[in-house]
Amino acid sequence: MTKVIKYVKENIYVLILGFITLWLRLVNLGYSDYQGDEIKAMFLPEEGQSVAEFLLTQRKGPVQFIITFLLKLVDPTYDHRFLMRLPFAIAGVLAVFSFYKLIRQYFSRKIAFFSAFFLATNGFFVAFSRIIQYQSFVIMFMILALYFFTLAFKKESWKIKGLYLGFLAWSLSILSHYDGVFIGPFVLYTFYRWIKTYEIKTMGQFLKAFILPSLMFTLLLCAFYIPFILELSKSTLSYWKGRIEGTGGKISSSKYLFTVYQPIYVIHIYFALAVLGALRILWKLFIHFKNKNWDRMFLYFSLGVWFVCAITFMEFFVNIPGTHIYTYLISLFWILGMGVMFIYELMKMIFSKIAFSDVLFWLGTGVVFLFIFAQSHQIFVEHGTEYPWRSEKFFVWEFPRPTPIFHLSIFGFPYYRHWDEIGEFVTNSENNGYYSTNERKSIARYHIPFDKDTEEAGHFVYIRNPQSFTNKIIYEKADYWAKHYPPVLSFFKNGEPVVKVFYMPKGSLEEIQEQGF
Repeated sequence: MTKVIKYVKENIYVLILGFITLWLRLVNLGYSDYQGDEIKAMFLPEEGQSVAEFLLTQRKGPVQFIITFLLKLVDPTYDHRFLMRLPFAIAGVLAVFSFYKLIRQYFSRKIAFFSAFFLATNGFFVAFSRIIQYQSFVIMFMILALYFFTLAFKKESWKIKGLYLGFLAWSLSILSHYDGVFIGPFVLYTFYRWIKTYEIKTMGQFLKAFILPSLMFTLLLCAFYIPFILELSKSTLSYWKGRIEGTGGKISSSKYLFTVYQPIYVIHIYFALAVLGALRILWKLFIHFKNKNWDRMFLYFSLGVWFVCAITFMEFFVNIPGTHIYTYLISLFWILGMGVMFIYELMKMIFSKIAFSDVLFWLGTGVVFLFIFAQSHQIFVEHGTEYPWRSEKFFVWEFPRPTPIFHLSIFGFPYYRHWDEIGEFVTNSENNGYYSTNERKSIARYHIPFDKDTEEAGHFVYIRNPQSFTNKIIYEKADYWAKHYPPVLSFFKNGEPVVKVFYMPKGSLEEIQEQGF
């Protein structure tokens, strides 16, 4: 018993992080239907298309498609949603623990815990871990690259293998998505420390250590991205142009999108802690400059440059950054951790004569952290209401349904509309080879292998609170039929219909009315 108590005491931060991380990423992981971007991440080549041809026609790096290709060997039909999402959830879990270990190399256990807590509970990072998409692997490999590069100068035994593993992880991050490049400023800091630690004084010494691992890094990237650029399609260029210049006439707001994933007070908590963290960093910069402690000064400086470069690019050069704001949230979590530490140090200074100053700090921090965790649980794990498609009660507050006038990158939230059953019913019952729906085409066409054409349909699938956020039936024929004839199939949630499938005669509204319908 004594050994157990000792182990818990020594590893309390890791144990708390482990519970939070696993709970938010694994519980009810298989509940939701596939969402639009998940389907786009699956290895679904066209007939006769080779693996290489498929990979080179996508909009991003190959890692997520290689993973889904390997998963297809186990589950050729992609029917088991939990299994398909599991590798991405595991990557999300490993990212949290790697982040803790990375920060622990530079700062105290408290700062490492505080910073890793924000990564573990942040809505974007929880959502990334609950879908089939590249982000979890980008983040995991980014953090692992920094961790290996750090070990390369921290431990003699990692001097060379740390460089190889760091460059390998960094290349895999960029091969997952171009976002992996944003750790560059901190990578340069680790190189500076490596050169100083091992007293590298000539270019020859530097090249001898770096030339092979950096060559490996370059060859891995070039092996994919050179043919990728040579085969760049017009649709990919159009997509990039739309993200950079803006498209669709909707409002792009990172602040608003953040509040969709973390609606109640979290953005205010982040802002307050970011200010305190920045003050602590500035104070540390001043102290280290005064004491000529260049290593620590450059540490804080490179962390700030990493954050500034990422946020500047995403918020000033990209019109629709969407969920890619995670590129600067990773460095922000370090700053938030220092903000919490600033409060701890301030309380110790102000209440130095009070024996329970630690108790007061941990009580307050525990309440705030529990509030953030409970909010993420309610949003991503609990699925009774299915926010954000409906407003949801949270203690005395309410998660409001998002406004569709904004660009909404919605995924990772619990959402189930029986699409497997819908697809089986439509394809196996009497049909004319056409269908229509108020849901996104990318979702419906995965389950229904027919052409979408309202006048020719056939089956019309009405989804209540669809992922498209278009509840209204915009097709006149389908709207008329839904108002005058009963569905041939329905599904309910909490006693309310969430799916209605109708079977309509072929023809336009005028034509079917002339037939007496």
